[in-house]
Amino acid sequence: MEIKVIEISEDYVRLMIKGEDHTYLNLLQHELVSDENVLLAKYNIVHPLKDEAELMVRTDGKNPVEVIKEANERIISKIDEVLSQF
Repeated sequence: MEIKVIEISEDYVRLMIKGEDHTYLNLLQHELVSDENVLLAKYNIVHPLKDEAELMVRTDGKNPVEVIKEANERIISKIDEVLSQF
């Protein structure tokens, strides 16, 4: 996965993510919108033949990059919980 910051401010970030598709991005979006600090979380696959997507996150003032990191940590925790049941 390669991530490029396209736009960033105190409450908004737009990232270009290469190497991921709906599988991960849909999971991340779902986790982001469950966060009470997130006002908007969406992604857009730029073109079906290109291996890149834009992720946009707007918060109520909390650092959007930290919000994304925290969402990823929650995803990892949930996956670890599922794996521990095997």
